[in-house]
Amino acid sequence: MSGPFVPATSIAVFGSSQPRPADEAYRTARRVGELLATAGYGVITGGYGGVMEAASRGAREAGGQTIGVPCGTFKGRRPNSWVTDVVPADDLYDRTRELIERAAGYIVLPGKAGTLAELAFLWALNRAGCLDGRPVVLLGAVWPSLMELLESTSMLEQDQLRHTHRVESPEQAVETLVRLLRTPRS
Repeated sequence: MSGPFVPATSIAVFGSSQPRPADEAYRTARRVGELLATAGYGVITGGYGGVMEAASRGAREAGGQTIGVPCGTFKGRRPNSWVTDVVPADDLYDRTRELIERAAGYIVLPGKAGTLAELAFLWALNRAGCLDGRPVVLLGAVWPSLMELLESTSMLEQDQLRHTHRVESPEQAVETLVRLLRTPRS
């Protein structure tokens, strides 16, 4: 693995580290990676297993490039074999910063505390005016009820709600992201 390949546009894919190749979540993330690569985007993930591996695998199988951002916090873990370039991070803070800064947009699949933390940080950065209009796409059936709860309890402002797009399929996720990236930011 060499120094960081940075395609003209990379998309960060966030999600659970637990899915295995036989799982629907893995197949969904693999399809996301494939579609992103086919559309000309690089894929950037945390570089380990589950959704990260699947998205990287889909991108590589479609001829695309991938960046993995492994973290010193996880001693003994190695990036998955589908990562073409590695950007090592010292800790989770540095890792999250690298994933966010290197991406032109974000696709978030269901996950656990780490995925929720990454999504919440995207919203906080957007609220602070630091995302520069980079789109956030939530893929999966779990997101509508969570978003409704956050909206009904006023935990998310309307701007974050408008900035966050919910979709049900990998095709919709990539189509939405491509459309939003081609639309001039205001």
